[in-house]
Amino acid sequence: MKTRLTAAAAAAILLFAASHRADAMGETAVAEIKLADGQSAGTITLTEIAAGVLLKVELKGLTPGAHGLHLHETGTCEGDFSSAGAIYNPLGARHGFLNEEGPMAGDLPNVIAGADGTAAAEILSPYLHLNKETEDTLFDTDGSSLVLFEKADDYQTDPEGDAGSRIGCGVLKSQ
Repeated sequence: MKTRLTAAAAAAILLFAASHRADAMGETAVAEIKLADGQSAGTITLTEIAAGVLLKVELKGLTPGAHGLHLHETGTCEGDFSSAGAIYNPLGARHGFLNEEGPMAGDLPNVIAGADGTAAAEILSPYLHLNKETEDTLFDTDGSSLVLFEKADDYQTDPEGDAGSRIGCGVLKSQ
């Protein structure tokens, strides 16, 4: 009898934990990254978790090597992708993980494309929020986008100067 109670209690705890894990996952969003020629380079999926936002990067058709990736303040991807605006920076920080006054909330690590032009990564950002109820949500009135750069970000210089041109962009869409 004691074994059955223990098994039932364990099952109840697992069920409780599983149902609360789903609640903790929160909001999700996806951005289809399009290159300058209009071709899809893949997707970046964002999931809000207790520690911030987890980004799952799955890209193709890139030149091999490192590429800067940033979350930008406007949900528009037109022309040379300057329509995406500046890097998302609700707290007024300075750009870069190596900057004493940084990083900006939209600063993300470089993604590395292999010799075949594909890049896959999981990135955790503690500075981002998808929940539409928070003041600094990425889903404000003009939305947000992810911008991919030609070269690596050095994590301290304005990426418009060190990472080359904007080569890809995707508008965040709530799922």
